[in-house]
Amino acid sequence: MAKISEARTTTWQAFQGPIRQGITGAKSFEEVAQHYTTTLYKELDESIALIRLFATVPYGQLPLHNKNFVSNLAESKGISQSIHDQTLVLSLLGTSGEEPAWNDRRNSQGHVGVPLVSAAFIEAIPMMSRLLKQLGLGLDWIDRGDTDVVKHTMGSMSGVFFVPDATSEVDHHGRKIIAAQDFVTKYRIKTVFGWGGGYLGSSIFYVTIIFLREFLDDLQARQTAAGLSFFKPLTANLVKQKIFT
Repeated sequence: MAKISEARTTTWQAFQGPIRQGITGAKSFEEVAQHYTTTLYKELDESIALIRLFATVPYGQLPLHNKNFVSNLAESKGISQSIHDQTLVLSLLGTSGEEPAWNDRRNSQGHVGVPLVSAAFIEAIPMMSRLLKQLGLGLDWIDRGDTDVVKHTMGSMSGVFFVPDATSEVDHHGRKIIAAQDFVTKYRIKTVFGWGGGYLGSSIFYVTIIFLREFLDDLQARQTAAGLSFFKPLTANLVKQKIFT
């Protein structure tokens, strides 16, 4: 089975064994995230062009390379004064896909991390804005610095980020949700969707985003998200211990 559109409940159940094996003995959440994306890509490579897993990490806990990336991004956007050690950064932890460079987070040039500094900053990124809104978290809490919202909301979130047609879907400002249309064209991206989960009592939540070479409808996207939701309980203890390798 190589297509998500052909998956059944038993398909997702079969993935639990290999993914659980990768978690056993893992030393960091990053290690598990990479194993997770690699496993799904290898099994579904006819359907997936790129799969990535991000998680929120406070700026002060980021590795130096990530800190430098976020600092440079913040400076270029004029928001450096808003970055502090507790600023949550949606950070790339696992990545697998068609290009060799997509199989190691350290090779990422532009998606190392997105600082959640203000609603206006995130609203200016159509894909990120829709992602947080459709997952059920919204943006208002960012301006308040209310990470308690994350702690209490993300643990039970059930929304699915869904872009049915990557070539044409726009937001209420008329902006393409998937801004990198050269990427969409080159890799024949059809549907993009994602889901995630938060860890109760923590400001950490993860998001999996998949760029597909086939069209899915909303129901199929939700069934996939539900079928792979086992990732969160399997990693609940590890994520509290060590994020980066």
